[in-house]
Amino acid sequence: MAKIIHNNAIDVIDSVFSAAKEKGIMHLNSDEETFDGTKFTINGKRLKNFGTCGYMGLSNHPKLIEGAINLTKRYGTQLSMSRAFMRPLYIRELEELLSQIFNGNKAICYSSTSSAHISVIGTVIKPDDLIIIDQQVHFSVQYPAKSTRLQGTEVKMIKHSDYEMLDQMISEETNKYNRIWYMADGVYSMHGDIPDTKKLKALMDKHPKLNLYFDDAHGMSWGGKKGAGLVFDQLGINNRIILISTLAKGFGSVGGTAIFSDPEIYRKVDVFGGPLSYSHPLSPANVGAAIESAKIHLSNEIYQYQDELRTLTSHMDKRLAAYNLTNLSAANTPIYCIGVGYNKVTRNFVHRILGEGLYVNTATFPVVPNDKSGLRFTITRDNKLSDVDELADVLAYHFPKAIAEENDTLERVYKKFDLTYIPGSFDTTTKAATAEQSITVEEYTTINDIDKELWDSVMEQRGSISHSGMQCTEEIFSGNQEKENNWSFHYLLIKDKTGKLVCATFFTGAIYKDDLLALENVSKKIEEVRKTDPYYLCSKTLAMGSMFAEGDFIYIDNNHTHWREAIDMIFAKVEKIKKEISATVVVFRDFEENHCMNKLLEDEGYVKIRMPNSNVIKNPKWENYDELLKLIKSKNNRNNIKRYAFRNEHLFETKIKNSISEKESKIYFDLFSNVKDKNYGFNFFKYPKKVTSILSKYKNWEFIEIRLKENNEIICVMWCFKGDNHYCPLIMGLDYNYSKSHHTYTQAIFQTVKRGNELNKDTIYLGFSADFEKQKYGAKPVPKFAFMKVDDTYNMELIESYSNNIELVESSNYKYLGKDN
Repeated sequence: MAKIIHNNAIDVIDSVFSAAKEKGIMHLNSDEETFDGTKFTINGKRLKNFGTCGYMGLSNHPKLIEGAINLTKRYGTQLSMSRAFMRPLYIRELEELLSQIFNGNKAICYSSTSSAHISVIGTVIKPDDLIIIDQQVHFSVQYPAKSTRLQGTEVKMIKHSDYEMLDQMISEETNKYNRIWYMADGVYSMHGDIPDTKKLKALMDKHPKLNLYFDDAHGMSWGGKKGAGLVFDQLGINNRIILISTLAKGFGSVGGTAIFSDPEIYRKVDVFGGPLSYSHPLSPANVGAAIESAKIHLSNEIYQYQDELRTLTSHMDKRLAAYNLTNLSAANTPIYCIGVGYNKVTRNFVHRILGEGLYVNTATFPVVPNDKSGLRFTITRDNKLSDVDELADVLAYHFPKAIAEENDTLERVYKKFDLTYIPGSFDTTTKAATAEQSITVEEYTTINDIDKELWDSVMEQRGSISHSGMQCTEEIFSGNQEKENNWSFHYLLIKDKTGKLVCATFFTGAIYKDDLLALENVSKKIEEVRKTDPYYLCSKTLAMGSMFAEGDFIYIDNNHTHWREAIDMIFAKVEKIKKEISATVVVFRDFEENHCMNKLLEDEGYVKIRMPNSNVIKNPKWENYDELLKLIKSKNNRNNIKRYAFRNEHLFETKIKNSISEKESKIYFDLFSNVKDKNYGFNFFKYPKKVTSILSKYKNWEFIEIRLKENNEIICVMWCFKGDNHYCPLIMGLDYNYSKSHHTYTQAIFQTVKRGNELNKDTIYLGFSADFEKQKYGAKPVPKFAFMKVDDTYNMELIESYSNNIELVESSNYKYLGKDN
């Protein structure tokens, strides 16, 4: 099949982070020349620090600084030697002290926690093991876990802290594997939530093959006896539990550590351990600081520091509760997240807090769903009670104002996070909604209720979505046996007081494959699962336009005084419709790079996604083949057209048909099915079989039928929509038995361009994919973008895992659609 440009996770993250950087809330530069943990200087302004992870305030502790200096003086700045050759005395001293912190269990030190994960997972996990990763386990765990797929290890994923799903998955898989590893965080870095260790202990008792692997980097030092962390304090470790922690964050130094109870596992990791053997060890300065920190952890001093931090976190917990703010974090953890919802509100909120001289972070997509973003902050011993009070007061003051300024409501925000809103908690003064008095929105569920002349005045020249085109589409996608082919239609017309259109658009509600734009090899793997579970990784989706059309699906009168308010009304209506049809995904699609909607959608919390290019020929006017060739600038393209299109044309009989027989209808659909079944690059559900017979009923639709003269066999067909000034071939069907020998694809493109020229159309829309073939005829590739919002990132993360060569085949009982879908 012809190739298309695909989006990937890096593109999505780049879009989100770049937008946040432009807003001045991420990738900030600190200007201070010294740092004591209390304040940052950003753009010349001093900001109190509520954003770092040095929870215990040890990074400026005199003992740690003295230890770093002393060891550097004794050993220099580094020992450039692999541990496989030699382990210096100071590393051995640190590992012995760490062993004491963890009750005599063996410890190994690494240059970073990420290196520790790569080392331990790469050494411990075997091909006959199963890894089950928590959806929100840190990336430093996910990456090496997924890499074990290369040795044959199977990796699966459960929804975040869904222990019922974990239990069921273990029960179904236990006989297939030697060991099953559940990998999770001890304290999750975005929301500050913690795993339910009691439930995990019960699961270990129930399933003898279950092993636990924890990254407790964010729990170290401030939690547990000797500061060993919450997980170790609540579960300990044994032959079935491996613990990875950090010397950074609360510990006050740099580096990672792995803790083992099983002496054989410790021996294997110590002997080789991947990066443990081939990378540099910790520097003397880092180790000197870590040794002094370890000594503090082994003294009563650590409990004094824990109490001091707990005083601050307990006070913050009480202040946030008193204000009834949307605090999503577990009690007493030093990580906080205030749920806000839409990205635009979070950005507004964070801007306001930064403006008050308080440094905070954001929790945003893809770590959290795009309409569940929030303001994230941390508390350290460097803060004071007065700082905590100041932050709580400032949060409570700006929280409702940020929400109101972005035309959101407190009720909606609390409901989004399943929290109870108490009326009167905040000053809810909002801006006057003047737009409501000037423009109104009309909603329709069928095109038949909309005036044809009005609709066509703004939509007729936009692909196949004229009034007649939508009548046809509604007829095709209703009353079908397959539920994915029964769509709901939602037309929105926004008018001013005089009845003039300000905006017009439409959405369809349907079941979509979540891998619609995934890489082809990914969709192939997922389709194997769908042979027995047809709606695996599918979601009820509310999408602008439809999957049976290409084009610009929204009319906006940008010169109208209230066009911007009209867009806000569309956003509000979309949220309402989404709830009514129980959709979990919303998509606005087919926007060009500089469309006026793009920024508005990103502010609304939608994530920008690259779509395949649209290929468009403008003014394709020519009288004969020589004139066509003169329009083609490239000599190679001209020669290609002459060789494969002109020279082979005599082999075919091409007919233009409007009405077709039942037999032809079946042949046309079968040819379409040939293409659909091979096309994994744009992966949608196959249209209903009645589609061709219905198209033949509408005068705007026609078929370009190509027969092979030698046997009168139909080997290719194009389904095409005729607009007043444009020609839009939507679907191609091919018999692949002749594709190479007769170059039927090339002939189909040529005959389509020829037909558009015969009809004297100003524009020919050649659709997605095969950019190179279509550009031979002068088509210009037009980059297109979609904007997406999801309720839960789980399916997206599964699909991304597939793209990393991970086969994530979930329990058949865990569907991805609601029961009523």
